[in-house]
Amino acid sequence: MEVSLLLNRSKVTFVHGCASLAALVLSLAATTARADSLYIGAGAYFTDAELTVGGEDDITPAGFIGYQFLDSNVLMLSVEAGYYDLGSWSGNVNEIPYSFDASALTIAGVAYVPVGPFFEIYGKAGFAAVEVESRFADIPRTDDDTESFIGAGFAVDFFDTVDIYAEYLQFHNRIDSQMVGVGIRFDFF
Repeated sequence: MEVSLLLNRSKVTFVHGCASLAALVLSLAATTARADSLYIGAGAYFTDAELTVGGEDDITPAGFIGYQFLDSNVLMLSVEAGYYDLGSWSGNVNEIPYSFDASALTIAGVAYVPVGPFFEIYGKAGFAAVEVESRFADIPRTDDDTESFIGAGFAVDFFDTVDIYAEYLQFHNRIDSQMVGVGIRFDFF
């Protein structure tokens, strides 16, 4: 009986200790982490697409708006909505004209890790509503689909409100787009 009582006291002490440790960690995180800001950004991207008629390259624009809901010394988290022009291509196959025009509206989660006082690396993943308008032999076709996309990049932070970034994105869609781009992001407090 006495051993059982001693084990129950040990369990209670262990639970109280874990709860105290969790409260300490949460209070420290609350003092160093803050919900930071709304941000907007835009960039130019070199887009490579694999079409049924071969590979094509294009320079395309993109823009996004996001909200950073966690900002600590070790991790920053945000949610982001964006528009990416995936490119426009045209040509001839056996003297039959074709054209493709693709774009995506996105929603993504972004995780940033600071590397020193001015640099951060990040990864993003989300979903893209992709629209591909194509024309082959003067027969138009529009394909709409929701697909996943992923990305990774790094940013240089200026004045805590302006970031210059470079990133790689890959869209898994009918034309399998890959993008490498640079741009600028503005934070609002």
